[in-house]
Amino acid sequence: MIHRFIHRLSIANSGRSVAIAAAVASLSLLAGAGVQVPTASGGITLGAAWAQDNGISPEEVTGYAASVLQMDSPRNEALSQIKSLLTGTDQDINSIDMSCTGTANLNQLPRNLRSSVRTIVINYCNQASQIVESNGLTVRRFNAITAAHPQDPALAEQIRSAMIELQQQSANGGAQ
Repeated sequence: MIHRFIHRLSIANSGRSVAIAAAVASLSLLAGAGVQVPTASGGITLGAAWAQDNGISPEEVTGYAASVLQMDSPRNEALSQIKSLLTGTDQDINSIDMSCTGTANLNQLPRNLRSSVRTIVINYCNQASQIVESNGLTVRRFNAITAAHPQDPALAEQIRSAMIELQQQSANGGAQ
């Protein structure tokens, strides 16, 4: 879950602007109900109301959103490296489960590529785990939030809103 990075990459890259646009639209509608969330660099105000019954705190949502954003570059780099390795082969990168917990099916790759691809995946997974922990979450909690948000529209909106806020803060040099 934490790192089903390959399958999400193609979706994330093509659907990112659509998801962000939808989140911005939602955020603008809910901007009156802001919630102040403390972070290491100050605080961010999230427009969506927090769902009280999901058991996920505002701090966890912010940590999750920050983790997802920070994982984007290493995930894209890993994908690029793997695509480069697969160039000239008949392997479709989308047909291979390259999640951190699913590396066993790398055996379907040509023998001369398995070790290199496995190393890239492991390096990414280690980096992603460090990112998650640096944002105040355990890998287990990150995975729980990953599993919860598709079934919880309010949580999904909270995450989208937090990501937008963090991106806006980053674009503004960290200032609110």
